[in-house]
Amino acid sequence: MTVRASIRMTFFLVAGIAIAFAVTVGARHIHDQSPAAQPHLRKTTITALNVQAQAAQGFAAPGNMQPANFLVLVTDAITGAAVTDLAQSNFSVINHFSVPGATCGFSNNITSFNNVGTGAYQIQVAPRLCVWVQGDYLAQVIVSVDPLRGGQAPAILSIK
Repeated sequence: MTVRASIRMTFFLVAGIAIAFAVTVGARHIHDQSPAAQPHLRKTTITALNVQAQAAQGFAAPGNMQPANFLVLVTDAITGAAVTDLAQSNFSVINHFSVPGATCGFSNNITSFNNVGTGAYQIQVAPRLCVWVQGDYLAQVIVSVDPLRGGQAPAILSIK
């Protein structure tokens, strides 16, 4: 075997080893960059909830502090299945705007909470340190399970 042929064979052998090494390291690097290998690369799934809210006067009346009623229905936005495992801490009821003559509102003053177990939640709210006045109260019902799962709905509470 000539020196020239020996150099050529050595060159191809080293080149083959280098290519095999590069493919192995590159494949391993690609594998390590997969979402399964690195949690921060996983796609975040945000799951919305369908929230429907209906308000009714209940025992609330102009001049008293009795509670008003909200019926809130919560379902999974993808499957439509009832969400039945929520607690009072998952709900906020916000009073927006003021009714003429009202000196306070009912924001986050949930006085009673009942999980019916069917995706329906019975919530009662009352004004804080004042009485109801006649009018339409605009409310926002917010359901928040965690930062990636929640929903909201508006409701009108009419006090007559």
